[in-house]
Amino acid sequence: MKSCAVVVLFVLMLWCMPLATPQATEHDATDVPTRVAFINPGYGDRGFWKDVRDTMQAASDQFGYELIVFDSNRDSKMMIESAQKVFALEPAPDYIIAVNEHQQGMRIVLEAEERGIPVIMLLNDLTKEQKNAYGYPGRDFDHWIFSLTPDNERAGYDIAKSLIDSARLQAENRQPAPLCLLSIAGDSKTPASLQRLQGLDHALSRFPLLREQRRLVANWSYDEAYRQTENWLRRGGCVDAVWAANDDIALGAIAALEKAGRKPGKDVFVGGLNWSPAGLRNVADGKMTMTHGGHFFAGAWVMVLLHDYIHGVEFLSHHPEISFRMEAITRENISHFVDVLGSRDWNSLDFKDFSIANSPFGTEYNFVLHPGDGMRE
Repeated sequence: MKSCAVVVLFVLMLWCMPLATPQATEHDATDVPTRVAFINPGYGDRGFWKDVRDTMQAASDQFGYELIVFDSNRDSKMMIESAQKVFALEPAPDYIIAVNEHQQGMRIVLEAEERGIPVIMLLNDLTKEQKNAYGYPGRDFDHWIFSLTPDNERAGYDIAKSLIDSARLQAENRQPAPLCLLSIAGDSKTPASLQRLQGLDHALSRFPLLREQRRLVANWSYDEAYRQTENWLRRGGCVDAVWAANDDIALGAIAALEKAGRKPGKDVFVGGLNWSPAGLRNVADGKMTMTHGGHFFAGAWVMVLLHDYIHGVEFLSHHPEISFRMEAITRENISHFVDVLGSRDWNSLDFKDFSIANSPFGTEYNFVLHPGDGMRE
């Protein structure tokens, strides 16, 4: 990674494809703006899904779209209600952005197809089982236009590997003793959680130094992770490392470990994911091996892709399932990320610069942020 890089999310080659006939017609300036409804599975005022919502809002404003958001507060029943509210909108939205949290995305895709409303799956796509049962975007559905998802499996693997790397560094590059691993997943249904666990399983098969003692589920929650870790320690459970599915889980585990007199970063190693402000602070302080992530920028990237879909970028018709890699922030590279992530002023970035439709020579998506790139005047 170049020292000037702030974050690399993904590069999608388009082989110099020309713009095709538009897939849809964007509203004229004299008409009402394009209306996009987002069914947010999380909270709108805090955490990861706030960052997704905020980057999406910044990009939506810059493209002149009207974004309508229904927050669901990590509650599966509220997600159903949010979907019902979207389909009750009058007039209907021009596009729907949905997430397969708790595997509820299929009902949204089917309802959108019946109503003729284009729908996009974001961050959590439908599972292979759901696709095999009902169909794939672009091939079996007229109105499921594309999906945008991060490589969660790779992230899960990287978190596990960082625990070993940190233990080796602490042992001054000597072979450390086997590590008792406590694994704490997000949930047991959401694709992102299952894929991160697949990455963990891959790491466990490659690195016998990691010896998993227990696999717990914390519902993505700091409080639940604290309780689960505290209970494990009270029972005398062995723990030298904690694999956490997100930063909230990692931070809850750290709090329980510190209460028990342990020293994260010295006698126990913890890795998480989300690029949260608290996660970044703990990485800087050496208490976390890394915070993987950058995927909340998918809120902005999906608006870039939607803009290009409307303007007929041919790649999106031929490649409706789009995946991108996340990036790990560690103590070694955190200084490169501070400027953009410290302020979290997403309006300072010009997301239109990342659109191929806006570039006369655009041949690839290059969602890379360098210091100064995409900064608005």
